Amino acid sequence: MLSVLCLFLAAAPNAAASTPAMRNALESMATVTPWLASPDPFRDPKHRADIARSLDTLAQLKHGFFRGPTSSTAGLAELFGNQAAWARADFLAGNTESARYRVRGLTQLCMSCHLREPSRDFIDALKVVDRVPLPPLEHAAFLATTRQFDRALDVWRTALVRPTKLEPEMFEQLDGLRLALRVAVRLRDDVNLTHRLIVPQLLRVELPGIAVRELEGWERDAVAWEHEHFLLAEQPPEQLLLRARMLVEGSGAENTVAPMPEHFIALLRAASYLDEVLRRDPEGPWRSEALYLLGVVHPSVSDSPVWQLEWMYLEACIRENAGTSRARTCAQRLKDRTWFIWHSEADMPAATVAALGELLALASAPSP
Repeated sequence: MLSVLCLFLAAAPNAAASTPAMRNALESMATVTPWLASPDPFRDPKHRADIARSLDTLAQLKHGFFRGPTSSTAGLAELFGNQAAWARADFLAGNTESARYRVRGLTQLCMSCHLREPSRDFIDALKVVDRVPLPPLEHAAFLATTRQFDRALDVWRTALVRPTKLEPEMFEQLDGLRLALRVAVRLRDDVNLTHRLIVPQLLRVELPGIAVRELEGWERDAVAWEHEHFLLAEQPPEQLLLRARMLVEGSGAENTVAPMPEHFIALLRAASYLDEVLRRDPEGPWRSEALYLLGVVHPSVSDSPVWQLEWMYLEACIRENAGTSRARTCAQRLKDRTWFIWHSEADMPAATVAALGELLALASAPSP
């Protein structure tokens, strides 16, 4: 995926790359982007200096697009910076695949925020994308994250149904399909577009059984959505929260610590509605429940490299409601998910152990 996408998100509205620092960063990442597609060019010594400079730029980049501690994107700037710094440290230590994996994971973080920030345009995107030679699926991802959604969908319609013989290519297509569906659900709120992306995949005989079962689950959820006639733009925050809660409960996501990939569409809808609730009224009476539910849905709608998104929402829930039953619910969910991911304290980073302990103590403390 494309780490260069994230750089656009740091620019001021309607002024992408408007400062010398941003122009230098964009130029640097436009250079390194093609090397992210596979391990060999990323670890090639002749690219090391350029990649190191690019990762250094990412790690030091100051994000100016967050609207303060009450916005639904609060904390993401710190999360982005931490992940970028981690990728840089891995790369300089010779752990090139770990670094590449982390930078690719940051793409989803960028995409998620970008779809929730509809007022921001990136005026230099067209010039950059036409300069960077990218495979079709990466090209579509770049177009989507730089707000060229119609162009991205045109590429996806062809690239996602291209016959494949190798499993890695097939799973790259399925990853691309998930990204296209994020556009269909979270940006467009369009059930018909969702159907048009899923149905051709169900006709492919080469897909493995596990992928077919997931796709069948997605189509069932899309059919249910179609019957609801529920449009995000027409609903007040209370109804968005209610419908999100119903979708989460219907998926069973609250009752398991494992992701629910077969309910990707339903939970993607839930995440979209919850984000909109926090956007419209970030201090509303439903804030704590929205934070909790966002923590519940993200294991199923986010890739593992950015699992910290669910931590971020659950941590906010705990800190803002310390000593309450809501905080304890959020803390229990965070504890269960942390142990599910790391399996044992011996595997868990010391910083994670300490942070989890602090949050559990906050949740169980007497109410002020």
